[in-house]
Amino acid sequence: MSMTIRRAFRAVSTVALVLGIWALIMIVMPFIGPSGRQIAVVGDGARAARVIAAAGGRIVETRKGATLALSDRPDFANALYRHGATLVLEGRIAAGCFSRS
Repeated sequence: MSMTIRRAFRAVSTVALVLGIWALIMIVMPFIGPSGRQIAVVGDGARAARVIAAAGGRIVETRKGATLALSDRPDFANALYRHGATLVLEGRIAAGCFSRS
């Protein structure tokens, strides 16, 4: 294997590792820390609104591909998953990944 291919493979592997760690952090963050923080419910806006309402939260903002929500419930992220959320992410950081509607 040539040195150029090894360097390219190492660079791609490093980027994949960093992105994987970042994704894991985004998925875990709604479950830790104080309640009352923004959470992003990824997916269809109408379905996300139903899930948020059923979980006892309120919508803060709707973006293309995600809906930002708040709740004072300490188990809000768990409640969102129980009521059918496909993916729940940390809201303040995830908001920057989704364009405004």
